[in-house]
Amino acid sequence: MSAQLLSRFTGCLLGLAAGDCLGASVEGWTAEDIRRRYGRLTDIVGSAYWAPGEHTDDTAMMLCIAHSLAERSRFDPEDVANRFLQWYRAGAKGIGMTTRMALAALDQGVSWETAGQLAHQVTHPYSAGNGTVMRCAPIGLFFHRRPDELVRASLESSAITHPDPLATWGAAALNLTIADLLTSDSKEAARSAWRPVEEPAVRQALEGVERMSQGTLAPLGFVLHTLECAFWCFLHTESLEEAVVTAVNLGGDTDTIGAVTGALAGAHYGAEAIPARWREAILAREEIERVARALSDAAR
Repeated sequence: MSAQLLSRFTGCLLGLAAGDCLGASVEGWTAEDIRRRYGRLTDIVGSAYWAPGEHTDDTAMMLCIAHSLAERSRFDPEDVANRFLQWYRAGAKGIGMTTRMALAALDQGVSWETAGQLAHQVTHPYSAGNGTVMRCAPIGLFFHRRPDELVRASLESSAITHPDPLATWGAAALNLTIADLLTSDSKEAARSAWRPVEEPAVRQALEGVERMSQGTLAPLGFVLHTLECAFWCFLHTESLEEAVVTAVNLGGDTDTIGAVTGALAGAHYGAEAIPARWREAILAREEIERVARALSDAAR
């Protein structure tokens, strides 16, 4: 694997974590709250709930998927579900409602195929959350040369907790984009790579991104809103730092919107584009760098 491609593998996962950690500092705040307190938040400062550089469920679940792919050299939904379950049993700090219900069902012995469906039945119409797109980036990396397998793994991975088609195909759209960004110097993938997705609402949301203004973005936990925010911030900025800072300062679900934006930007700009002050602050940095290299070896 070329040095550039390894940098983009690492940049994607570390960018996700950087956006997650920056966003955790102001999770749930409005844009006005952030402006009033920080002017413009640019540093990982932590909060009353999150220590500076401590990651949320976004990075924790991403690491479950990354370690599984790296160790098994294939996508194994049962193994991924078991890793999610181990994390859940260990405390699962920051876990979302739909994910909690699905993993509670897994903990009671339900199969991974059924757990997400049970959670979906209880939480619908709120089950199309961003809990899949926040964690799915390792699939885009591992299967970047195999789009059919990428789509299948994206759908299965999402279905463990979020089987709603908006969530499953939202993850596929994000991963198709990440895969194309890895091997291109253009941002064009963010405008077109997702077009094969079969869910019309996902395609329509992404088709409309470039016509949106920053003021029309909705930084909420609905999967389509998160994708719109992340793609808009990536396409309308010129650096990884600017993209992630713009995303987090939208307010709302800042950790996940920051994480998805960071994954996109990291796959495009590479690890070197992540500010040193962010890299040094991320508590799980060494683990993330190790698993990125292991994932790149397995993908090769």
